[in-house]
Amino acid sequence: MLTWLEQFLIRYPELALFLVIAAGYWIGSFKIGAFSLGPVTGALFAGLVVGDFAHVPVSSMTKSFLFLLFLFGVGYSVGPQFVQAMKRDGLKPVLLAVVVCLTGLAAAIAVGRILGLDPGFAAGLMSGSLSQSAAMGTATDAVNGLAVPEAQRALYISHIAVADAVCYIFGYAGVIMQA
Repeated sequence: MLTWLEQFLIRYPELALFLVIAAGYWIGSFKIGAFSLGPVTGALFAGLVVGDFAHVPVSSMTKSFLFLLFLFGVGYSVGPQFVQAMKRDGLKPVLLAVVVCLTGLAAAIAVGRILGLDPGFAAGLMSGSLSQSAAMGTATDAVNGLAVPEAQRALYISHIAVADAVCYIFGYAGVIMQA
């Protein structure tokens, strides 16, 4: 029925990217009481929908550039608060970060083994549930180093992004519901 739209998005992947960003801002603007998803979570939802609808090819250079741009934006907005916390509290935040990272890694490994997840889903589970976007880049590099066929590597890398988005969205929804 909408094959023309699917073919259009596949032919012009840059327009698919702008569609995801615009839809993400639109979805993120909805408020239910004091709760709103925000543009980042909205863009993750929109990306999942568009990615399920049309398998849009995105070059690895574009993926890397946009991912690094995202990391820069997060670091730029959070960096001053991090430095202030380190000056004020010192060792406590470092210890908390180490404990959270090790616990999250152990939980992701355990859940991945119990559920029989492939390396991509397991890595995405960890990066999304811990909201550690940098772990996506590390996992992608690790998957690229695996001695598996190229098609299998591409599948694992796509699984990283999907699992990250799903775990990020539902992880934050769970935290917000508990608050």
